[in-house]
Amino acid sequence: MKSINLSISAALAALAVILTSCATPPRGFQNTDSTALVIESMDTQTCRMIQPANSAEGDIDKLLAEAASLSQHQTAVIILENYTEPKFGDDFRDRGTPFVVGLKNLGYQRIVFLRGVGVASPDGLNILVEYN
Repeated sequence: MKSINLSISAALAALAVILTSCATPPRGFQNTDSTALVIESMDTQTCRMIQPANSAEGDIDKLLAEAASLSQHQTAVIILENYTEPKFGDDFRDRGTPFVVGLKNLGYQRIVFLRGVGVASPDGLNILVEYN
C-alpha cells in the first residue's frame, strides 16, 4: 500500500512538472541595443519610426528610405500593432517580408518582431520571431 501511494505521488509530481513546462509564457523583449531602430507597424501599409526619432505615419518604402539615411545600426525592432494571428500566416508574411528584405538590404543584422499592445516602448512586449 505504501509503495502504491509513493508511486501515485511520484506520478502526480511528474505530471505537475510536465504541465508547467508546457505552459511557458512568451518571452518578453528587453532592448539591450540603445541604437536600435524601432518601428511601429499598424497594418500592411502604414508604419512609423519611433526610435531613434519619431516620424510621421507613412508607407514602408518611405520609412526604409528614412532608415537608409541613418547611421548604421545593428538591430531593428518592429512592433506589429493590430496583429491577431495565433500562428504565422498570411498577415505576418504580408507585413513582415518587406521589413526583413528591406532592413537586411540596409545592413541590419538582427530583426525582431514583437506583438504590439498600443505602447511605443518595445520593452516587455512578446517576441513573435527574431532573425539574426
